[in-house]
Amino acid sequence: MAEEQDKSQQTEEPTSKRLSDAREKGQVPNSKEPSTAVSFLMIASLLVTGVGGWIYGHSSRLMERFLAGSIHVDWTPEGMVDLLITLAGQIALMVLPVALPVVALGMLVTVLVTGPVFALETLQPKFSRINPISGLGRLFSSKGLAELVKSVLKLVLIGAICWYLIASMLPLAVEGIRMDVAQIGAVMARGTVRMAAMVAALFVALALADVLYQRWEYLRSLRMSMKEIKDENKETEGDPLVKSKIKQLQREMAQRRMMEDVPKADVVITNPTHYAVALKYELGGSGAPVVVAKGADRLAQRIREIALEHGVPIRENKPLARSLFAHVEIGQEIPEELFEAVAVILAEIYRMKQML
Repeated sequence: MAEEQDKSQQTEEPTSKRLSDAREKGQVPNSKEPSTAVSFLMIASLLVTGVGGWIYGHSSRLMERFLAGSIHVDWTPEGMVDLLITLAGQIALMVLPVALPVVALGMLVTVLVTGPVFALETLQPKFSRINPISGLGRLFSSKGLAELVKSVLKLVLIGAICWYLIASMLPLAVEGIRMDVAQIGAVMARGTVRMAAMVAALFVALALADVLYQRWEYLRSLRMSMKEIKDENKETEGDPLVKSKIKQLQREMAQRRMMEDVPKADVVITNPTHYAVALKYELGGSGAPVVVAKGADRLAQRIREIALEHGVPIRENKPLARSLFAHVEIGQEIPEELFEAVAVILAEIYRMKQML
């Protein structure tokens, strides 16, 4: 009941991290149908090309030799074993040229569909994989039932194709009595090619449908609840409360450093109560005056207090204070349009210092 409730709460699409974690564990949308479809397509293609003719010629010669008695058969147990080995070798010569590229292409298609996946976790032994109870659970799960329905559907459709081909070839079977071995082989070859082509077309259609279904089922199985998304955000980006606390500490440290620079300032320009901006200018330097501290309201009051404690001149200039506070950050030089206003104030302060 709890599991069903959890599933009902998982209404959100999986995040990129959730998908990445699942892939690292070897969980990917896996459909075997594309490789099967491509394998049958390749078989059909090979049968209607030179390989098909080669197989047909080889099988015809083998049948002719067997029916003509050129293949000696010793009807003893040892002789039957020798016969089976001989036939197996001949059949392997016919099958391997088709089987090897088909298997290789099927593996390549699987990699292209799912992408390269190497997960050590899937190689680790787990009791649930050999537990019969867990196996029954997987068998009767929605995924297991879907695989069962798919297998039954394939068997029914392939059976229908075979029945159709057999029914269409019955008239030829009646005439087969008057055919020689080569003609019988040709009829069988044509029937085999037709069957391979129809089965390949069937598996292509099934592959397209299964890829879409497996993708949908995969994303559905990885859906998340709002709580899971929030927990993931906390894990990746940090707890919002902790982040807020860190930002607060960073602001406090920046303010302390800023207050330590106020005694080094040449002048503090005020609004007079709302804003306070401390400026530092290096005489003989090539740069413009620099804002070393600024603040509003309570912070502005604290800047004025420190300035008074250390004898830093304070000048009231409302437009200049507002402009400096709004447009110049700490550590930046003042803009060119404020040079004249600041220069007048600094010049006055330097004259007063010289008089003292």
